[in-house]
Amino acid sequence: MIKLRMMPVGLLGANCYLLCNEETKEAVLIDPGADYPRIKRQLDIDAMSVKAVLLTHGHFDHCNAVSEFKKDGAKVYIHGADKILLETDLNMSSLTGEVFRSFVPDVLVSDGDIITECGITFSVLHTPGHTAGSVCYLVGDGIFTGDTLFCMGVGRTDMPTGDAHALENSVRNVLFALNGDYKIYPGHGETTTLEFERRNNPYV
Repeated sequence: MIKLRMMPVGLLGANCYLLCNEETKEAVLIDPGADYPRIKRQLDIDAMSVKAVLLTHGHFDHCNAVSEFKKDGAKVYIHGADKILLETDLNMSSLTGEVFRSFVPDVLVSDGDIITECGITFSVLHTPGHTAGSVCYLVGDGIFTGDTLFCMGVGRTDMPTGDAHALENSVRNVLFALNGDYKIYPGHGETTTLEFERRNNPYV
């Protein structure tokens, strides 16, 4: 059984997701952007060890606790186009005065990749626009959309490697083009559904 927790972290309240396999006592994290001690404390309470970190993109508010989880032995995944954000101030940490804790990813993902960690299978959807390497992770009936798609909103495109046309294409022709409905777990704010956003999102 997979247990899902959502923890808003850091100054910008980015959603970190903990997917815990209660049989193996192993966990996958999506976007641990800050607050390593708080996330680790919750994992310890649940008696979970982190095996992998999946990043939706390379902005600091989604990955600034990754270096600590790497020290704990976690394998880190990110799209290749966002690797440059981890190596320069393009990760936007300088805008808030945050010190970026750099790290080297273990796996550079691409569109269509299938990742299996902790008994959980993730399908990678490359959804550029917020950043060039933004991805969404499809898991069962849910999609972790990072800053590509929010409840009644979409991600900003006025930061380095952002592209408004690419974002619109990603939402309309990748996410909205999926068959059926999915639960949407965004990078900020409340959860929503794909069908609700198809019908009501004012930005696409």
